[in-house]
Amino acid sequence: MSKVRRELCFVYNAQSGVAHALMDYVHKIVSPDTYACSLCGVTYGNLGMHREWADYLRSLPFKTRFLYQDTMPEHLGEISLPAAFVVENDQWVPVIGSEEMDKASTLEALIELCNTSLADYIDA
Repeated sequence: MSKVRRELCFVYNAQSGVAHALMDYVHKIVSPDTYACSLCGVTYGNLGMHREWADYLRSLPFKTRFLYQDTMPEHLGEISLPAAFVVENDQWVPVIGSEEMDKASTLEALIELCNTSLADYIDA
């Protein structure tokens, strides 16, 4: 019997690349309320990823990865972002949609949302 390969994949509502990262950085400082990616806004500060978020991700029993709009798999089609998926043996299962993600306006709320949404996968 083969072991299930499982990972958690977050998809940012942002584009990849250095130029986009610089524009996003400035946007979050100048006008954080209008920044399009709630996931980025909650998990990153001016100096990078919040330590509490990084520690939380390391505590999960599976690997995590992050993609951008322009790097997500085409088979996901047009979806609202940000979002999170559990990927099991190349099957993408949505676990957190953009509306839920947008409502998690603090890091604590996002971690609680992740714990609730991932409960079946963490205990498995």
